Amino acid sequence: MTHHELLRKLGETAGIELELSAAGTAAVKFDGDEVNFESDGGRLYIYADIASAEGCEADFGRLLELNNLFSGTDGATIGLDHARGTFTLCRMVEGDAEYAAFERTVAGFVTALRLVRGELAGGGGSAPASQPAFDHLSGGHLMQV
Repeated sequence: MTHHELLRKLGETAGIELELSAAGTAAVKFDGDEVNFESDGGRLYIYADIASAEGCEADFGRLLELNNLFSGTDGATIGLDHARGTFTLCRMVEGDAEYAAFERTVAGFVTALRLVRGELAGGGGSAPASQPAFDHLSGGHLMQV
């Protein structure tokens, strides 16, 4: 499925209308966690802000540990948007993909986002990276519109 088809199906599964804009972008809140999608040159970027990086120098080591071999990110990468002073989480889908695999990728991304945010807040995250935050989109627990 193309990126447009994947996002359209994701929206249908969640019971909302979801389309990439003319610029190739879309944003969705998964139970309050905003996730952005951007299609560019055959790649679909999935990304979200984790937290402000201001005054968080002490957290750099922990973020690198979570990023190491994707141990806390389920295949996504943690970065620093220096211009905005924000930690980010990003995952890329290359080319067309099967919907089931895409759904698992999005689920893993949201789980990792919650884990990393929890780690920065000192709470240890909301779920281990190996435990999905939700099992299936059609259960109605993924998106809150």
